[in-house]
Order: sequence, then C-alpha cells, then structure tokens
Amino acid sequence: MGPTSFMDLLSKLTNHLPFGKKKELPQYYFALKIGTDHLTAALWDLEGTKLQVLESASAEYKSEDLVSATDALLDKVLGIRQLVVEKILFGVPESWLLDDDLKEEYLNLLRSAVKELELQPMAYVATSHALVHFLEKQENVPTTAILVGIESNHLAVTVTRAGKLDGTKMLARTSNIGVDIEKALLAFTQVETLPSKILIYASGIDFGKLEKIKGELLAYQWMSKLSFLHFPKIEILDEDIEINSICFAGGFEINNNVIFTSKPKAATMTRSLEEVAEDQTVDHEKEETPNIGFVVGDVSAGEKEITVAEELKEDEEVDDIGHEQKAIMPQKDERRYPIKIWASLLSTKFIPRGGRKIFFLTIVMLIILGGVVAYLFVPKAQIKVFVEPKILEKHSEITADPKQKTADQDKKIIPGQIVETEISGSDKGSASGTKEIGDPAKGVVAIRNKTDQEKKLSKGTILTAPSGLKFILDTTVSIASRSAEDGTYGKATAEVVAQNIGAEGNLPSGTDLNFANLSSDQLSAKSEGNFSGGTSKKVTVVSDTDQKKLLAQVVSNLRKQAQQKLQGKLPDKKVLEEALSEQVVKKSFSKNINDQATEFSLNLTVNFKGTAFDDKDLKQIVSQLVTTEVPQGYEFSLQDSETQSDVSKLEDDGRLIFLARFKAKLIPKLDTEKIKKGIRGRQVRQAVEILKELDNILDAEITISPPLPQILQIVPFFEKNINLEVGFK
Repeated sequence: MGPTSFMDLLSKLTNHLPFGKKKELPQYYFALKIGTDHLTAALWDLEGTKLQVLESASAEYKSEDLVSATDALLDKVLGIRQLVVEKILFGVPESWLLDDDLKEEYLNLLRSAVKELELQPMAYVATSHALVHFLEKQENVPTTAILVGIESNHLAVTVTRAGKLDGTKMLARTSNIGVDIEKALLAFTQVETLPSKILIYASGIDFGKLEKIKGELLAYQWMSKLSFLHFPKIEILDEDIEINSICFAGGFEINNNVIFTSKPKAATMTRSLEEVAEDQTVDHEKEETPNIGFVVGDVSAGEKEITVAEELKEDEEVDDIGHEQKAIMPQKDERRYPIKIWASLLSTKFIPRGGRKIFFLTIVMLIILGGVVAYLFVPKAQIKVFVEPKILEKHSEITADPKQKTADQDKKIIPGQIVETEISGSDKGSASGTKEIGDPAKGVVAIRNKTDQEKKLSKGTILTAPSGLKFILDTTVSIASRSAEDGTYGKATAEVVAQNIGAEGNLPSGTDLNFANLSSDQLSAKSEGNFSGGTSKKVTVVSDTDQKKLLAQVVSNLRKQAQQKLQGKLPDKKVLEEALSEQVVKKSFSKNINDQATEFSLNLTVNFKGTAFDDKDLKQIVSQLVTTEVPQGYEFSLQDSETQSDVSKLEDDGRLIFLARFKAKLIPKLDTEKIKKGIRGRQVRQAVEILKELDNILDAEITISPPLPQILQIVPFFEKNINLEVGFK
C-alpha cells in the first residue's frame, strides 16, 4: 500500500471518529416584538437550518420608555450566557406601517433605539404577517382564519384567507371582547363571508384568562351579527407564538430551508468571550473558502455513519445465523448428505497423480470466473435522486354547482352534488352562573293613624325600614281615625314580608318603618316583636352563557361527524366541513337558565346540508392556470399538486362558492438514461458525488442488492440492473 492510499484510508477512518470534525457554529440574534402596550424580547440562534428560541421575556411599557424597557428585557433573555450578540430583529404592529414601509416617526424611533442599545438592525416585519407565515409553515397549509391578538388595553384583529391577508384592525379593548371583535370585523367590508375559525393569542395575559375569554366568545351571537357560514371554531394559540413567528421570519430570510425547533429544556451552555471571538474568527475563515453548503456536508456524514452501522449489523446477522443453526441441529445431521456429495465430486481419488494440480487450478478458475460473472450480472442498484422542485401557486374563485354536468374551464364551474345528513349527539357542560336563594323575613307591624279619617291600606303597600330594606303588606288592613275625645291614635296590626330574601330583613322589635307615599305625620308603623325567617345563600346555576357555550361545542362535534359520515358515503368526492350549513332539529337541555346545578347536559339533533365535488375536477380547472407558466426544463405533474379550498358562500340553491388555491410542484427534467450511463461501473460513493454535481440534483441515495462489503459496492455495468427514481428532498 502506497503512502497516498494509506493516507486516504486514514482519512476515511478518522471521519468516523467523534472528534476532529469541525462543527458549524450557531449564530445568535435578538428579536423584539413591539406591541401597543407590551414588549417581548427573545434570544434565538440559527445553526445551519435549525432555528431555536433560547429565551424570551415580556413586560408592559410606555412609548417613551421603549429603549430602557428593551435594554432590561435583552439583559434578561441573555442571562448568564457570555455571548456577543450584535443584531436585532423587530416585529412591529400593523399601525406602524404605511404601504408596507415604516412610518417616518417609527423609523426614527427604531434608529434611535439601536443606536442607544449599540446593536445592528437586521430587519423589521409586521407581526401579523410573520404570524400568518409561521402558521402556514408549521401546519403546511395556507391559513384561513381570524387572528385576534389580545393585549392589556388593545386588540389586533387580522383576517387571512388561504394565506393572503385582508388586513389588520387595531382598536382599544373594552370589557366586552366579543363586541370589540365584531366592531373590527365589520370594517372588513370587502370580505363577503368571514373565515369560520377564530385563533386567539395574547401578550402578558395568563392562560386562565384566555380560557375565560374563549368561553365568552363561544357564547357570543356570531351568526346573527356577522357573515359567518357557520358558528366559528375558537382556539387558543401557543403562548409564545408571536415572538416565535418573528424569529422564524428572520431565520427564513437568512435560509429559506430553516426548521423551527422548540425551546431546549436544558440550560444553554455558556461560553467565554474568548471562545466567541475564536468562533467569529473561524466563521471569517469559512467565508473565504468555497461555499459547499451545510446540508450537503451533513448528509455526507450521515451516509458514512449508516455504512458503518450496516457493516456491523451484517456481522451480527452472520453470527446470529451461525448460533441458530448450531442450536437447532439434530444429533443425526440430515444436512451432511449433500455435503458428502459435494465432497465426492471434489475427490481426487480417481484422478491421475500428475493431473491433480491442473484439476485444482481449473476448479479455482471456474469459481473465480463464476464469482466475476455473478458480480457483474447479479447485483442491482436502487437509486433515488432528490431534486428541489419549483413551486407555482395560483388561486381562483370556483363554483361547485349541482346543476352543472361537466367542468367549465372558462366560467370556473365544476359539477356539485348536494349532500345531507342528520346527526344526533350529546355532551356535558359546567355551570358557572351564580345566584342567591333563600326566604324573606316576616313579621307583624303596628300601624297608627294620626288623622281624623279612617285609612285603608291595600295588600302590597310598601314600607321602608331605616336601613332602606323594603317590606310589603301581606293583607289589606283598615286603621280607624284618631279619637275626637282624647286624641288617641287609631291602631291596627298587619303582617308584612320582606321584598328580598336574606337575614338582613330580620328586624328587631320596635323598629320604625315608614310608608312610601304617606307622611309619618299621617301614618306610622313599628315592628311588634322580632322579624324572623330571613335567609339566603349563594349557589351555582346554569347561565345563558353556559348554554350557548355548550351548544356551540356540541354543534362543532356533530359537524365533524357529519363531514366524516358524508365523506365515507362519497369516497370519490370532497366534502368540506366548513361548507355544511346547519339547522337544529331538536334541542333539549337538562337544566334551564337559572336552575341550580354544577353540571348540565344537552341532547341535540342537527341537520347538515352542503355540496360535495370531485377534487379531480377542481385540479383540472385550476391546473390550467399553471400549465402556461411552466418554465423550460421543468415538467408539471398533476399527481404531485395540492389544492386547498376556503369556503366563501353556500347559496340557497346549493351552489358552493369557494376560493381554491393550487400549489404545483414542478420537477426538473432529467435524462435518466444518460445519468445511468454516466455512473455505471462506478463505486457507490463516487457515483453519489457525480450525481450531486449534476444540475438540479441536491442529493442521491444508492442501495445495492444483494448487500456486499462496502469496498465491492459498485453501480452495475448493465443499465437494466439500475432502477432510478426522482423525488423531492
């Protein structure tokens, strides 16, 4: 083995060692989400394509304290980490922008802030835009929803359909958040049908309060006040969704293959300033070397590790097989007979002594020749090449019409089918209302008539105690006039009952009471004996809000069941859950409003009706928008395309109008026969490198079967033994 070969082997061996490899160092950044009255700061890093938010902190602020509040938050998120962080990314409210540019006053404010903080500004992004983008990347579908950002004193209401923003409205928050959101949504006059999903998120508000707000929104009368197709779903987003979205937007600008990972549970390892300086020096050196791409290097390392593991696995399998045969072999080895036959064929007993060498050489040559032939003809290669597709997106308003027989490309109308089902279900809810129950106090009063005329007081006449408590005469009573002889007042007794329940009505004997519409100079009253019987206690009852909340919950569950049932009946059609109109057939609560209870239930039957359509018809219509824009060197595959439908309106005649978004993946055209010819007979690793150097190919994987030692793994010489597939990375 020459010195060059020895060094190559040594290099290959050291590649598998856990040390000696240069690791790509993370880059650290700050992010600041500026709200109307709330700030959130974060420390995040980007290591290759991996983005992590390491720490975040929030606080309320006033506009004049922006710099000092930001400085305190940045110190907090940095903590004890000895890092040099030079750049900061800003997330700003929609109200700070004018035609997607920062208004002059806020631009000057940020300039002043970064100067005082001694930081370099990366960029700014509208928080609402960052949030919609983040949700789309996380859920892998464009977002259609109403986003409601809640701060202590303000709201931000954003409407987005199929990932496109219709706008954001900022307004002051009142005690009735449902009315606030309704007011904001009424300003979206260009939106005919609102998305039937409300996503709420908050800055500086704990989860318990958000749950309470969700309950209020579930009880709000959305259907009678705004243009929803059905009662909207209401969900709470993750606590740190805003600042995570802003960090992701910054990472996406740096590397559009960025992957967001959740905050690590373990504390981040601190590093000395000298280490950070050394890292920066290494980064500077890297910039001067040719850019070979982090992903490629990482994948290559992964292949080496897999190869070593496979070799070890093969060795283990051989050992296991040997042990297994030894364990199950009987005392009389039935497998010895064929072995004896082979031995007899190779026996030299009947070969002349001089010809034995020639015989053995012939056998050896035949074995070698057979091995070479098998090596050339038997192995097969399964090759997967990964390409990066071009994405073309188009959207269009489509109508699914039950009266339409065939798809109409020009009018964008596809055939529809009216579907209908009745679903029954029940669920339980918790009561949250309160009221006082008990008995009113009762007693007897002595009434004195100080006038010269008889007085008659009807049942229900009101008397008032000094404390303001009111009592009602329980019977009609007549009081004689004052005596003309000695001036003695006329007197009568009557029973009274307190107007309200409670122990406060238990008056002591001798308490003076006045009549509501009569002067005490004419009539007066005084309690005779102690009043009694007044009691009260606070109990939990079913409120109107509780019933509405449970109704919305049950309808939402039944809607999902209806969609699944209809989809099961029509597997070749597409039934949209949002496109099902609802009509309550039967509704029965176990408790009425104000009934005492801690829990109650609802039995509900709902009729759901909608329009189904064939997804192939939809793809056929929308794909025509893409076909004319396929660039040279690419091909369009309808099979690899995606569609999303966002319901706009369901007409009374069954016509379903929706916004269809079409995402087409365009595959680069590859000359597979030419590729096969270029790599046949090559070692596997060499073939992979050749493939990766070809235009439009990002990576490749080659599997040889049957498995061979790595040193013998080559791509077959015969193209018929090479199977090449093209896929997405």
